[in-house]
Amino acid sequence: MNKLIIFFAAFAFFSCGSGKNTPEENKKNDTTSAQVNPPVDKSYLKKRPEEFKEFFMLNSVTAFKGKVATKKDVASGDAVFNMDSKGDTSHKALNIRIPFFAFLIQKNNQPPKFVAIMQAEVLRGDTIMGYKEANGLFGICNPKELEYFESQKSLIFNPGK
Repeated sequence: MNKLIIFFAAFAFFSCGSGKNTPEENKKNDTTSAQVNPPVDKSYLKKRPEEFKEFFMLNSVTAFKGKVATKKDVASGDAVFNMDSKGDTSHKALNIRIPFFAFLIQKNNQPPKFVAIMQAEVLRGDTIMGYKEANGLFGICNPKELEYFESQKSLIFNPGK
């Protein structure tokens, strides 16, 4: 019986191997590391809006600016959204150059959408922007959800220029 126990102990000891893998083998076998996404090509931001076919579907967008949108403005199609702030003094129209064109960042690594920003308001420090897509749909976003054309970014948030 002792010989049998010694045999299994020796078998287990020698079958485990040295446990030393090369760095290449460790990388190949490592399933716990996060997958690194390949670099994304953002060269489209160096182009001008006029270089995109969507521009011609959106270049007639009318900006809604100078006042906070009402439900009536939205119902008539002049504004994209109404925040119904009930007299909150922090609610105001954002003084930026609109309309302007940008790319709306999409979830799940989908390509960004070309949009025309046509409304911008601030409420309690949060900026909300209304946009129109080339397919005619409207939506809202915040500035962090947009990628700006390099040729326009400095002009958008500096209306005095």
